[in-house]
Amino acid sequence: MSTDLEKVNDKLDKFRDHLLHRQPLKPSEHETLEKYRKCFAWRSKLFSPQQVVNMLMQEYSIKYSQAYQVMAESTKLYGLVEDIDKAGTTKILIEGLYVAMSLAVKDRNAEAIIAATREIAKLSRLHDEQSPLSADDLMPARTVKYVQNNVTISNNNGTGLEELPIE
Repeated sequence: MSTDLEKVNDKLDKFRDHLLHRQPLKPSEHETLEKYRKCFAWRSKLFSPQQVVNMLMQEYSIKYSQAYQVMAESTKLYGLVEDIDKAGTTKILIEGLYVAMSLAVKDRNAEAIIAATREIAKLSRLHDEQSPLSADDLMPARTVKYVQNNVTISNNNGTGLEELPIE
C-alpha cells in the first residue's frame, strides 16, 4: 500500500517528465500544470501562501482544500520560493516597481513616480556609502596620453607608453 507522499510523487513525475523531457500531457494535465505555474509565479511575486490559495479559489472556482493541494504540489514540483536568493528577490521587487512606475507615468502621478524611483534606487543600492564596485573597477587602469601646450602628459608612469610625435 502506497503512502500519500508516494502518490503525490507519482502524480508529479509525469509533470517532471513533461518539463524535462517534453513528454506529452493530456489536456486536463496541461490545465493542472498551468495552475502549478501560476501558483509558483504568484509566490515568486511575494504573495503569501494564503493569498495564493485565495487567488486560486477565485480564478479556478475550486474549494479551499483543492487550492491548498495545488499550492503544495506546485511547491513540490518547482521548489520553495523562499529558497530564491536575495539578489533574485531584489530583481523581482525592482521589476514590480518598474511596472508600478509605468502605471504612475500613465496616470501622471508624480508622487507615485518619485516613490517608485526612490524604492528602485534603494533596492539597487545606488545611495550606499560603500560602492559595490572598487575604485579599480570604477576607474580601470588604462593608458591615456594628453597633450597640452606641446607638453605630453601620461598616466602610466613610464610603463611602456609609446610616445607619439607632437604635431
